[in-house]
Amino acid sequence: MKDMIKNRTGNQNREYDRERKDRPVYSHNPYHSTKFPLLVLDVERERCAPYNEGFRVLHWHSEIQFVYILSGIVHFRIWDREYDLPAGDCMFINANATHYITEKEDCRYHSFLIPPEMLGFFEGSVMQEKHVERILFNPAISSRIFTTERNEDQKALEHLRRLDALYFADDRDGFREYEISLCITGLWMETAKLLMKETVLPAVPRKDYRRIRSLLTFIHENYREKISLEDIAGAANVSKTECLRCFRKYTGSTPYQYLLQYRLNAAAALLKSTEDSVTEIALKMQFPSASAFIGAFRKVYGVTPSVYRR
Repeated sequence: MKDMIKNRTGNQNREYDRERKDRPVYSHNPYHSTKFPLLVLDVERERCAPYNEGFRVLHWHSEIQFVYILSGIVHFRIWDREYDLPAGDCMFINANATHYITEKEDCRYHSFLIPPEMLGFFEGSVMQEKHVERILFNPAISSRIFTTERNEDQKALEHLRRLDALYFADDRDGFREYEISLCITGLWMETAKLLMKETVLPAVPRKDYRRIRSLLTFIHENYREKISLEDIAGAANVSKTECLRCFRKYTGSTPYQYLLQYRLNAAAALLKSTEDSVTEIALKMQFPSASAFIGAFRKVYGVTPSVYRR
């Protein structure tokens, strides 16, 4: 019996490895190769500090994410489900869950993106196997809301509030990383306890799960080229009708609308980080003219590219 369990665990681990290789990561953590790879984003309406390529577009990443809402109402789309959360609440988003975050009302929030290696203490640990891999690589667990209205959520929220205060406080005694790590461990432990005892929703269908990633990956890798609906559908070997169905279900938009938003998001990043002219950026993003780019940009961001840059 022990051998059977050992073999089954080994097979699961190999499946996890295949899953990780099959999932390109968007967006990236600039600190992933540093000695303390925690990424924290301070977001206030259209400002994200530090700026991240996943801001306001559909994306996924290998880190788990806790979004702590400080003010206003934040809108989440995770797979094909949508949620609105008020100040004081928190959204847990599992690793590799496809999602995007926007504001429902004027808002501010802090996003804590925590790599798996910060949760299991060391590679091969029993914690890694029992509590990290079982949750992070389970497609049935995509998210959980922590609210001030539920008693069972209070311990996790207490750790989160402590983590938020520590991260943005001055490091006076030189033990900041220790204290932050203790808060992360406590937050993760309380989260894992709740996730593992609660009824898990049905998994995202495996075929759809891989299909939408293939479609999104094609756009993410080719958005600077002229691409058609047929090109996008071909990336997942599906018909144009099936491509449209997947996009409507998991993004709430058409492939063209998603591609346009992704190009505008990339253009906004170029406006902030380069000295390229508006015309140069328009051509890089496959707009037929600078005027077409300016019109599309103003419709989404409320200002012209030049004003946005200033």
